[in-house]
Amino acid sequence: MNHMTQLAKLIDKPAEYNFSIETIPMKGMCDDKLINCDDRVMIIRADTEEYLGNHSKSYRPVTHAKVLDPVIDIVDSMNTPYITQVNMIDNGAMMEARIICKEICFDDPAQQDYIAFQITVRNSYNGVWSVMIQADGLRLWCMNGCTTPDKIANYRQKHNGIFNYNFDHIKHSINLFRDNEPRFREWYNTPVHQDQVVTLFDKLTYTPKPTVDGRYRNETQYQNLSQHWADYCQSIGRNKWGLYNAVTHWISHPQNVSSTNKTIVERNSKMLSYMSKSDSMFN
Repeated sequence: MNHMTQLAKLIDKPAEYNFSIETIPMKGMCDDKLINCDDRVMIIRADTEEYLGNHSKSYRPVTHAKVLDPVIDIVDSMNTPYITQVNMIDNGAMMEARIICKEICFDDPAQQDYIAFQITVRNSYNGVWSVMIQADGLRLWCMNGCTTPDKIANYRQKHNGIFNYNFDHIKHSINLFRDNEPRFREWYNTPVHQDQVVTLFDKLTYTPKPTVDGRYRNETQYQNLSQHWADYCQSIGRNKWGLYNAVTHWISHPQNVSSTNKTIVERNSKMLSYMSKSDSMFN
């Protein structure tokens, strides 16, 4: 499948995200009596009165529409074709939206795939996510994200009732994305050694308590990473690009976890933390 076919297969996936919300006092039942929870409030949908989350009284939500709409407006102003895929989770308590630009893209270094620029917007009313805007690449064939450690490309903001994003960051992130083309090509031509692989996997699967064999890692996830690495060694090669894709595959496609969306964000944060360090092999 060539990249034009892959791009053509991408379609918009709309969802209703601009519903109104209300913040109301929290109450609970005890022995059939209604008890006021004076230090907590609840977030509900105004249209259906469905419960979305509860917080301290100082919490100030930022609505999904207030986050996503201006990002879409900025991409509209760039006059480049794009698609929008919006995923609403838990009756709208969480929103994950992808804006994928069809013509801001380049060949992957192994000439097997095409990498398109995407902006991922996340927000929640249940406290799972803060406001998050991530600008990076998307490998179209495998749908792996392409994590980048640049702080401008990875924006986070606590819920304080105000959305303070600098929209110039999007245009800057496009330049960073294009800079990745020679960087990824260099990674493709850089072999890696097994001790580098073990060090990286140990960091990504670290657990504060040792397992029965005395190792401070989640052995199941370590083995999952190792299997992805073996697969990408076959398809791409025993190089830095293959290792990077093994990790981003593990991040983008979690298996046997309680919350897929939460796990993706947590794993991506671990990889971002590693890549931002001076001793990272991806610097």
